[in-house]
Amino acid sequence: MEKGTPDLLFRKAVSDDVEAYLDLERHVSNNRTYSAILDRNEALRELAENEVYLAYKDGQLVGSVAYQIQGPDTAYLSGIVVYPAFQGQGIGRAMAEFRLGKVSGVQRVYLVTHPENRRAIALNESLGFRFEKRVENYFGDGEPRIVMTLKR
Repeated sequence: MEKGTPDLLFRKAVSDDVEAYLDLERHVSNNRTYSAILDRNEALRELAENEVYLAYKDGQLVGSVAYQIQGPDTAYLSGIVVYPAFQGQGIGRAMAEFRLGKVSGVQRVYLVTHPENRRAIALNESLGFRFEKRVENYFGDGEPRIVMTLKR
């Protein structure tokens, strides 16, 4: 476990965590602004190809956060997911800050989010991310996404 904020502990997810990871994704899958991973094989691929961390508060799983180093100067920040019952408590911010700490040596950090996900956009802007471009049907789910970039 790695310490995050005083309230959160982070543990790198492994393939044995796939069911917990899928349960978390299912809890946010009814939100069209997030393209949830619902297939077990896709979830296992996500855990294998990215750095995925599970976040715990008082020993209870509250969310997950992921990123991928794509080269010496570029990192892609993929999902931040918080169980709905724990949203609005600063957990998403703490997870975003934890993830940024993991890629602190990278010059260009980018992420994608839905243009209607105002909370995510505001959080990302508060962390220094800026709008780069809009891409239609980014994940093949029929929904647009915006790319936001942090340059250091």
